[in-house]
Amino acid sequence: MTIRQPSFPSALIILFIIFIFFLAGVGILGYPVEFVLIMVTLTTAGYAYFYGARWKDIVSLFMEKIKDAVPAMLILLSIGMLIGCWIVSGTIPLMVLYGLDMVSPHYLYLTAFLVTVCISLFTGTSWGTAGTIGVALIAVSSAMNVSLAVTAGAIISGSYFGDKLSPLSDTTNMAAMAAGVELWQSIRNMMYTSLPAFIFACAGFWWVGQDLAPLNEQIDNISVMREALQQLFWLNPLCLLPALLVFVGALRKWDTTVVLVASLFFALLLGGIFQPVSWPDMVQAAINGFKNSMLTPFSTIARDPDVATNLTVLLNRGGIYSIVSPIVVMLCAFLFASALEASGGLNVVLQRLVKKLSSVTRVILATLFSSTLLVACTGNAVISFFLVKSMYDPCYDRHKLHRVNMSRAMESGATLLEGLFPWTISGMFMAKTLGVATLDYLPWTFFNLSCFALALMYAFLARWSRFGTRYVE
Repeated sequence: MTIRQPSFPSALIILFIIFIFFLAGVGILGYPVEFVLIMVTLTTAGYAYFYGARWKDIVSLFMEKIKDAVPAMLILLSIGMLIGCWIVSGTIPLMVLYGLDMVSPHYLYLTAFLVTVCISLFTGTSWGTAGTIGVALIAVSSAMNVSLAVTAGAIISGSYFGDKLSPLSDTTNMAAMAAGVELWQSIRNMMYTSLPAFIFACAGFWWVGQDLAPLNEQIDNISVMREALQQLFWLNPLCLLPALLVFVGALRKWDTTVVLVASLFFALLLGGIFQPVSWPDMVQAAINGFKNSMLTPFSTIARDPDVATNLTVLLNRGGIYSIVSPIVVMLCAFLFASALEASGGLNVVLQRLVKKLSSVTRVILATLFSSTLLVACTGNAVISFFLVKSMYDPCYDRHKLHRVNMSRAMESGATLLEGLFPWTISGMFMAKTLGVATLDYLPWTFFNLSCFALALMYAFLARWSRFGTRYVE
């Protein structure tokens, strides 16, 4: 049966229905992302069937996308194992300890930002960073009677630094994979916005907090957490060697999966030498994730309920199965994108849109604002990545733009702004965890906002210069 091309009004209607599905299902009703993706896939497949496409056509497109995504899947699975192994080796606990040592009551806002930058970079999670050290920093801010909104802005800024740049971050990997670029290429290209934004955030938090009065009382929350980590793990500089291996591998451009696997086995070796964890438990940490019950003295050391909760949030993570959920979302997104491609509806709309996107600036701006709109409507950055990829692929080919520009625009427009909308899951999590309303901390998220502004600047700069914009050679 011949596949017919849908009309432009018909294509707009199906895209509008898909938009309503995401807005109502994820944004309003709070249904699981996987369920909504399956529903829109079935709806789109029915639409494609009406115009002559068959299920085998959708499956064929789906298999092509999966084939291209296999290397990224291996990286994600390696990262899940790596996080569990880095905890059992003491690598992540040591980074948290160093971060706690950096906290200065004289420059609370600046140190709050720098500490969360370090921890998020080595853990790859904005939620885990805000839910552990972020809670402690909010307690210090409350004890000093300083602005909780500014402190929350500094915490969120630092937490999203790692969520945007860490090779352990699922969104960093997903953005690179959705755009079809190598992970380290994507991270290096994001430095154009991230490094200036980091400097601006440092200057901003230093300027805002330069008149803070010194803290006269003991910072109990931080000192108790430091002592608990030191009693639970034997922390020494050698624990940083697995992280150093990943850093060297990135500089030398070694294969990402090979470096991650080597690092996780090195971490297991160090854990067996230094940490009070049995070998069977270390294997479980790599597969099912680290659990604080693996540490015999945990119940006796972490007697304070608040400290125990913070340590549980920090430590009980990782494992290869922790990556199953992101991969399931990715597979559902691929299936939906395949059904949408088979229907031809998106292509019809893009034919009109491409004519309007007559310059590099317009293409990048469209990518940036579409990512923001989609994450605001769906509350999920990963969904926006794959939808944006499907929408603007032809435009990038036409202007010979490298896909690293797409991954940077998606990260700036979706990942960094996801926690700044009060109705998204990330926005609600940050507000509830830190005890500060989203709209109160929003003006103080210097890193997030300046990254978005710099992404806009590079889009306009592309009219006159190639600086910050990469083209296909």
